[in-house]
Amino acid sequence: MPLKLSPTQVAFNARGDGKFNKPFQEQVDFFRQKLNLPTEHYDDIIGAAHDRAFVVAGAMKADLLNDLRGAVDKAIADGKSIQWFRKEFGGIVQANGWEGWTGSDTKPGRDWRTRVIYNTNLSASYAAGRYAQLTHPDLLKSRPYWKYIHNDTVSHPRPLHVSWSGLVLPYDDEFWSSHFPPNGWGCRCRITAVPASAYEGAQAPDNGVYVKTDRWGKNHVIPKGIDYGWDYPPGASVTEQLRGFVDDKAKSLPPVLGKAFKEDVASIKPKPLEFVAAKTTKEAAKWAVDNNLVDYADYGAIKAEAANEMNKSLLAHLSEFPALRQAQKFIGTGQAQFKRWQELASKDYYDALIERGYPEADAKRYVDRRYKKPKMGGTTWMHSWSQPQVSGIAINEKWGKDYAGFLKSLDVCESTKFHPIGCNTVKSVVDHELGHQLDDLLGLDKHAEIVRLREEALAAGITDNLSKYAGMNIKEFVAEAWAEALNSEAPRHYATEVARIIRDEYAKQFPA
Repeated sequence: MPLKLSPTQVAFNARGDGKFNKPFQEQVDFFRQKLNLPTEHYDDIIGAAHDRAFVVAGAMKADLLNDLRGAVDKAIADGKSIQWFRKEFGGIVQANGWEGWTGSDTKPGRDWRTRVIYNTNLSASYAAGRYAQLTHPDLLKSRPYWKYIHNDTVSHPRPLHVSWSGLVLPYDDEFWSSHFPPNGWGCRCRITAVPASAYEGAQAPDNGVYVKTDRWGKNHVIPKGIDYGWDYPPGASVTEQLRGFVDDKAKSLPPVLGKAFKEDVASIKPKPLEFVAAKTTKEAAKWAVDNNLVDYADYGAIKAEAANEMNKSLLAHLSEFPALRQAQKFIGTGQAQFKRWQELASKDYYDALIERGYPEADAKRYVDRRYKKPKMGGTTWMHSWSQPQVSGIAINEKWGKDYAGFLKSLDVCESTKFHPIGCNTVKSVVDHELGHQLDDLLGLDKHAEIVRLREEALAAGITDNLSKYAGMNIKEFVAEAWAEALNSEAPRHYATEVARIIRDEYAKQFPA
């Protein structure tokens, strides 16, 4: 499972050892936003274009690229070994009838080609993930300087890379725009963030340049010590909106390649993720994280049926409203959510106190005083929480364990009109909480038409026209209307109107 690190962990270089067996989320995210690009030669694209394109020199077919991409994705996200990748590569080459993937069909030829594909994608995605971490605003506030570190375990160290080891410069120094590692084939150097106190006024070294003439006769001026095509920080361009990337890239390629690229992008559409019911809550938590519904999941000891309903509803919402994903840091029990929040917040605060010079005992005392774990009331079924570190929806473990009691309570609430018609299922409760998430995302409680609808419903008798709970406040009005719209066989006026506004407002704020 990819790691999600706090700014403090990043600052202390928790994942700065150059090893690829423990992926972290930013690394995986970087790789997964790429487009497939057919190429004939390794330098059909160079530099920052790699941030948005997945290429394997000589691979022209969409199906072939998709299969290769899947193998590389698993290697990154699951920490697969190069031996595993070579086995996958062999099967993909054979299944797709790919000829010309290497100049030699001998074992050394195959090993060389697979090593280049494997190491290049893992090291570049690692570096891009590190770039995203190192440029996080919270980290830059405390550690605005970067330190270059050479990996002394490499068999053939490059003298210039060795000479840069230990160099500390401001994060925005021009040096990093060309020297951010990896900056060459097989480079295993790395960067760590350091505080201002580590900077001694050093200046970026001037080691001269060399000129590389490409296949089209164009000259490229490159700093010495940097390989052709590697003089850029991997991942930096991902932070920019590359409008028109597909059209621009297609125009810059030879006609045959450009046409193949545009056809590839048009023909390969991601298959909709299908819900898979889990047999255990541990499997349900793993499924939610593995399929990128949330960053973290912990269903504790609740019934698997409840966990499955939560996963299923969240998947349906993310499929219709992808922008909701940004707030889904957690799903599971409220008790686990509160515990995780307490641990993360306490760790960050403790580290900050220690860095400021507080004794360990004092730091621990201040942390214990400041961060008390919240309690989930016994009458609460579920809740939606917007706390940044663990935002998401959570079920009360008490009701998740007593599934039959939960359903009985829901029947009573529907029959007494406390909740809307059709809202006597666990799914309807999950939909209600995700209605709150949509409210937070779109600012629906301030929407003039929704405000008017609620006032109208109150005047008409909100209990009979929606539910008693909808009369609590405007946020519950939105969530109750949304739940009825999704769960009633014949949604009433206020439910259908609120659902229409939600979809219209989402399309306006997040155009496809």
